[in-house]
Amino acid sequence: MDPILPITLERAFRYGLKLGHLRIITTLAKVGRVSRVAELFNVTQPAISKQLGELEQLLGAPVVVRSGRRVVLTPTGEVLLKYGRQVLYNLEAAQRELEQLREGGVGHLKIGAVATTMPTQVAKGVVRLRQRAPALTITLTEATTDTLFPAVRDGDLDMVISRTRIDRTVQEYGTLEERLISRDPLVIVCSSLHQLAGRKSLRWADLSPYTWILPPDGSAIHDGLMRLYKKHSLRPGVGTITANSIAVLPTLLANSQLLGLMPRAYVVDLVDRKLLAILPLTFSRTAQEVRAVWRRENENPAVRLLLQSLSGELGIESA
Repeated sequence: MDPILPITLERAFRYGLKLGHLRIITTLAKVGRVSRVAELFNVTQPAISKQLGELEQLLGAPVVVRSGRRVVLTPTGEVLLKYGRQVLYNLEAAQRELEQLREGGVGHLKIGAVATTMPTQVAKGVVRLRQRAPALTITLTEATTDTLFPAVRDGDLDMVISRTRIDRTVQEYGTLEERLISRDPLVIVCSSLHQLAGRKSLRWADLSPYTWILPPDGSAIHDGLMRLYKKHSLRPGVGTITANSIAVLPTLLANSQLLGLMPRAYVVDLVDRKLLAILPLTFSRTAQEVRAVWRRENENPAVRLLLQSLSGELGIESA
């Protein structure tokens, strides 16, 4: 195994370690190919290889090794990646705060959310946030947690709203904080004209003949539903539909025998209008928790205001 950073990073910076080296390492960790890094940086592949060689000479140890058609980081490279991400993120955070100062407090907040929180908790929180900071620029991104958590870790998002706890056993998520902001259970829904609508009690086996609209692979909700089906020795019906958009579900469900999972806060109005029905089965108690996740170092005024807006809108006291 290669030695771990035989010289200090302070000395490495003094003798030639550059922010460009850190950007190459963090990008290489994402894409796994020198050629792809070169494309993203709009330079030649030999130029990136030269930068990696300079970096290894400075540190006195290899930072990458080839593994098949990809390159992976050595232990030295992993250490540099960990602290390089932090250096780059802190610089970007400082730049954002300086821009906010120049623009009189105006800033840009990037929020990511899973589909089951975007139209309810996130939308309400953003409305409240806009009332407090109308000049704040806001970007909303909807995706699954396997995409969102790395994005907030790397500084591409300022905050993520999801139904999944951070995996504290994963070292790379050690810089993330989380806070419970709401409880909104997921419910099993169908058309008000569905054969199961109106039933006072059901068993999981009663669902076996029916086809589902499933959340996408990689989402905690999809995995939770599959675990339930396995527990009850069931399979979703043939011809399943996969959808990452809550907005499409009411139309797909309303005139069919399909089943779906939706947040109770979103579906209540549709039930009142007799378009959909909630089936009397409990999905998952853990999935009812809605959490905000952000980087520990990113305690800037806009993030704190967003936390207050999300918590205040939902009746939970913000710390």
